[in-house]
Amino acid sequence: MSYTSDELWSVFERVRAEGVRIHCLTNSVAQSITANVMLACNITPSMTSSHDEIPAFIDSVDGLLVNLGTLDGKRRHGIRLGLEGARKKSIPVVLDPVKVDRSDIRLEFAREVLREGATILKANAAEHEKLAGSISDEMLVARTGVQDVVSGSQAAYQLSNGHRFMDRVTGAGCALGGVMAGFAAVEHNQELAVLAALAVYGVCGEFAAEKSDGPGSFAPAFLDSLYGLKADQFIERVKLETMNKKRGVLAE
Repeated sequence: MSYTSDELWSVFERVRAEGVRIHCLTNSVAQSITANVMLACNITPSMTSSHDEIPAFIDSVDGLLVNLGTLDGKRRHGIRLGLEGARKKSIPVVLDPVKVDRSDIRLEFAREVLREGATILKANAAEHEKLAGSISDEMLVARTGVQDVVSGSQAAYQLSNGHRFMDRVTGAGCALGGVMAGFAAVEHNQELAVLAALAVYGVCGEFAAEKSDGPGSFAPAFLDSLYGLKADQFIERVKLETMNKKRGVLAE
């Protein structure tokens, strides 16, 4: 199956029009930029990590982000509470397994999250490699990098948008998980939702870089690009290709 740039854009239009609420059990370093990026897309974030409050917040949201940065015992318990609530509501859960390639404790917990209800995995190449044996055939996987690759149950896709400044702003990659969760909350086709989120993110990164002299000026320009992106700008820029999933090469 292939998707058009118009189909990708229509998901973003619905996010902007409908608005969604996403609870973010994310790391302390990324909270501010995650909230600002999501708000620029009309996705309302909540971020409490209080064990007393997490169940109530999950009950009133449309999706969940689980980010394993700055992980400790308190956060692990809070994530388990969030996953329990998400399962009861059957809402999308995005797992960002930050640095599982650096810690066996973190790796084992990421595997637990995969078993207990994560529906979308967003990981870089090193993280993906560590988790490869724990990923089910039904899991939707977004492997991020210079090219982003989305692998679903039937097909795989490559997106080639973005800019190097995006790797020089703390939390920019983590914030993408919140955007993915927001898109997945409005679009039943989770594959399309994740592709749309990655495409919008990458295109906006390119526009922001053109207005920036470096990472410091890039961050506010990126927020402005997310907020003001227009359909014709997106459709002209997006670079999506279908891949041969078994061989990992672009389909002819």
